[in-house]
Amino acid sequence: MPTYSEVTNIQLLLKSIKTYTKTINGANFLVVVDDNSPDGISDLARQTAKILNSPNFNVKIIKRKIKDGYGKACIEGMKYLISNDFDFIMSMDSDLSHNPRYLKKFVNKAASNSDFIVGSRYIDGGATPDWSIIRKLLSRYGNYYARIFLGCRISDYTGGFNMYSKNLLEKIDLDSINASGYGFLIELKYKALMQAKNIFQIPIIFHYRQNGKSKIPKITIIKNFSLVPRLKFTVKK
Repeated sequence: MPTYSEVTNIQLLLKSIKTYTKTINGANFLVVVDDNSPDGISDLARQTAKILNSPNFNVKIIKRKIKDGYGKACIEGMKYLISNDFDFIMSMDSDLSHNPRYLKKFVNKAASNSDFIVGSRYIDGGATPDWSIIRKLLSRYGNYYARIFLGCRISDYTGGFNMYSKNLLEKIDLDSINASGYGFLIELKYKALMQAKNIFQIPIIFHYRQNGKSKIPKITIIKNFSLVPRLKFTVKK
């Protein structure tokens, strides 16, 4: 879970994740990667973790020395979990837009032999109910544009609520991914699609963040228009 300046959300989110993982068998290990936030989120997360940690639920906080962006924070967390031999690795946002009540659905699909599970806003049952019309159009048509070039096996290339098997991530050169923001997600998912054996999509209701403001620069949307065809014609299968 990459995070930056989400001190108003982190405590509630950690408690909610623990609540929804109580019925999930096995070790649930949450890595919070703080991208050098100035708001003290690491300290609050550590205090909360001391209260919440239990035999089947543990929280680790990684504070980066410099702010290096969403994608690099995701990669650091993923590589940590890969090195510690966890079977499946999930990414989710820290702004309460991704509801932890979906976690068990992801785990159940992983248990049924899926190696790439995508939380999608754009299949039956998925939605973005509290977005503005402009944001809905940008996201929906941005994903439509990505599907034209990169394939229709998934409907949501820009969402950050996803699960990957360890084996799948090991086949991807995570350090080669340089795109930022939504572009990171597009590149990671495209490379995962080329290696995955069993792909599944889970419909999710995505609510706008409860506190704070979006930190993805508007220029990222423009950059993605050139990123998508470049991935199509440069990434080797």
